[in-house]
Amino acid sequence: MKDKHTDTANNNGGNPIWNKDFKFKVQNPDVAMLQLTVLDKDVSDDFIASSSIPVSCIREGYRGVKLFDENNTRSGPFECASLLIDVKIKKVEDAKM
Repeated sequence: MKDKHTDTANNNGGNPIWNKDFKFKVQNPDVAMLQLTVLDKDVSDDFIASSSIPVSCIREGYRGVKLFDENNTRSGPFECASLLIDVKIKKVEDAKM
């Protein structure tokens, strides 16, 4: 699957807002993972934080996704770091193709 990207939130590191919809077709949700990664575009795409979630654990609605640093920890500035996402799930049998 191809990576999806939001627009850059320029000069707004404290409270960036991305208002973008992404659609994914998941072939096997039992083994699929969703990875959310935050990069610093000002410094040549430096890694800031990320989170990986099994697709089978994702539920519809607004969800707070905890972010982890490069050592996979939530200490210091990452203790409360998170993304608020709105999840909508459309199952194949519900979709008109």
